Amino acid sequence: MSEHNAFLFEVAPHHDARLPATGQRLSRWRAALYLLLAVLLSAGVILAPFLATVLISFSRPGAWSGVLSDGQAWQAVGNTLIWWVLVVVVCAVGLGLAWLVRNAGPALGLVMRVILVLPAVVSPLTTGAIFRLLFDTSRERGMAAALLGGDTAFLGPGWIWLVLGLAFVWQYAGVAFLVFHEALARLPSSLLRMARAFGVGRRRRLWSVVLPALAGPAALAYLFALVAAARVFDLVLMGAPGSTQALVEGGGLYWWRHNDDLGDAGAAALAVLMSLLVAGLASPALLGLRGRVSWADPAPAARPPADRSRRLWPLGGAVAVLWLLPFAALLLTSLREPVAAARSGWWEGEPWTLGSYAEALSDSAFTGALGTTFLRAVAVVCVVLLAAVPAAYVLAHEHLLPRRAWRPVLLVSVALAALPPQAFAVPLQRWLSPVGTPLALAIVHAALVMPLAVLVLHNAFVRVPAPMLARDRWELFHVVREARPAVVLAGVLAFVLVWNDAVVGLLLNWPSGDHLPLILLEQARHFMSAASPLAAQAVIATAVPVLVVAVTARRLHRGLTRGVRR
Repeated sequence: MSEHNAFLFEVAPHHDARLPATGQRLSRWRAALYLLLAVLLSAGVILAPFLATVLISFSRPGAWSGVLSDGQAWQAVGNTLIWWVLVVVVCAVGLGLAWLVRNAGPALGLVMRVILVLPAVVSPLTTGAIFRLLFDTSRERGMAAALLGGDTAFLGPGWIWLVLGLAFVWQYAGVAFLVFHEALARLPSSLLRMARAFGVGRRRRLWSVVLPALAGPAALAYLFALVAAARVFDLVLMGAPGSTQALVEGGGLYWWRHNDDLGDAGAAALAVLMSLLVAGLASPALLGLRGRVSWADPAPAARPPADRSRRLWPLGGAVAVLWLLPFAALLLTSLREPVAAARSGWWEGEPWTLGSYAEALSDSAFTGALGTTFLRAVAVVCVVLLAAVPAAYVLAHEHLLPRRAWRPVLLVSVALAALPPQAFAVPLQRWLSPVGTPLALAIVHAALVMPLAVLVLHNAFVRVPAPMLARDRWELFHVVREARPAVVLAGVLAFVLVWNDAVVGLLLNWPSGDHLPLILLEQARHFMSAASPLAAQAVIATAVPVLVVAVTARRLHRGLTRGVRR
C-alpha cells in the first residue's frame, strides 16, 4: 500500500454512526406496529394502485406496442430526461454558489440563505406566471424583450426551454445551495490539512475526503429536485403558452392530456414506463442516504479575511438581485391597474393601486379556497408525521429489520418519493370515489408526501448521538426530541407541498373551486388580460407558506442541513 493510500485508509471515517442496538431492543411486533400506518398509506394509495396500473397495462393486446411506437409519447418521455438534466443543473448551481461564498462570513451567508431559499416555497404555478411575465414576447410587456430592443419569441420554439429551465433552477437551486453551504462549512478541515501535510494531491483529497463528506447532502438535494422534476406539471401549464406546451411537456403532462385517447391500457402502459424511468433516476440517491458516515461537529470556523468578505459582497449582491427580481415583477404587476398591466410592462412608472387585492379578497370562492386548503394542509401534516416518525425510527435501527430487507425497504422509500402520481391515478379515481372527495384528496396527499418525510427523518435519526439515547421503551420520544429540527422540516415540507399542489387535484378530477392552486389555474385562462388580478392572488397565496417558513426558519435550516439540535 502506498504512503498516500495508507494515510487515507487511516484517516477516512469508517465508523458506523447509525443508531446502535440498545440494551432493550424494540421487539419485532412493536416495530411492525410502528410501520403500520406508513405501510397502509404506501400500500393502499401507491403500491396497490400501481400494481393495478401494471395489470391494466397488459389487459389489452397491443397496448405496450402502441405506446412504444407513439412518437409523441416518446418525445414526452425524452422531455422527462431533459427535466432530469435540469435537476443536475440545479444541484450544480447550488454547489457552485455555496463554494463561491463558503468563506464569505456570517452576514453574507445569512442573506444568501434567506433570499435563495424563498423561491422554494412558491407554487410552480406562480413561478410559471412570473417567468411568463418576464419573458413576454412583446417588448412593451416583457422585460427580456425590452432589454434586447425588439420582439423576441422567448415563449416560442427554441427559447421556451430556456425560460422554463431558468424558472426551474430559480425555484429549486436555493435548497441545494442551503444543503451544500452547510456541508462545506462542516468539511473535516483537520483531515484536509493532514492530507496536505502527507503530500496527498488535490485530486486525491477531492475524491477521498471532500466527495464522501458531500455524498449525503448531494443525495438529499438531488432527491428534492428530482421529485419536483418528476412531477413537473403546473409549471408548464402556466409558464408556456398552449401552442408550445407540447414541445416541453414531460410524460406526466402528456399522460394527463391524452389518457382518454390512449385508452385505459395504453395510459397504464405509459404510466408504468414513466415510473420505471423515474425510479431508475432516483436510485443513485440511495448511495448517499446510507447514513454510515457522520462527521463530527467542526470547531468554530475562523473569521475570513476582511478583504475577502468585502470582495464577495458584490457577487452576493448580484445573485440576490437576480433572485429577488422575479418577486419584484410579481409584486409590481399585482399593484397595477388590470388594463395598464395588460398593455405595458411591470416596470412602467404608473400609479400603484390595491384594487386587484381588494377584488381577490372580496371573491368568496378565492377566500373559501384559502381556508379549505389551509385546513387540508394542516390535516395532511398531522397524518404524515404520525406515519413517518415511527417508520423512520424503525428504519434507522437496522437491527430491527432482517439484514436483507433494510436496503430494499430504503430503496422502495426513495422510489416512492419520486414516483409520478400518474402511475396510480386511474385506480385511485375508482377506489376513492366512495370515500368522499375531501377525505380522498387529503389521504392521497399524505401518502405522496410521506416517503419523502421518512427519508428526511431517517437521515436525522441516524445522526442522534448514542449517549443521548435513554435506552428504554421511551427511546423514540428522546430521539424525536433530539431530531426536532428534522421533524419540523418534515411538517413544513408536507404543508408547502400540499398548499402548492395542483397535480393531484387535476388527476383526481378535483373541482377547481375547493383547492387554491386550481383557482389560480382557472384565472390563467386569460393570462394577459388578467395579469394583475392573477398576480394579486399569487402574492396572497405565496404569503402563507412564506410566513410558515419565516416562523420556523431557524429549525428548518438545521433540519435540512444537520437534522439534530446539536
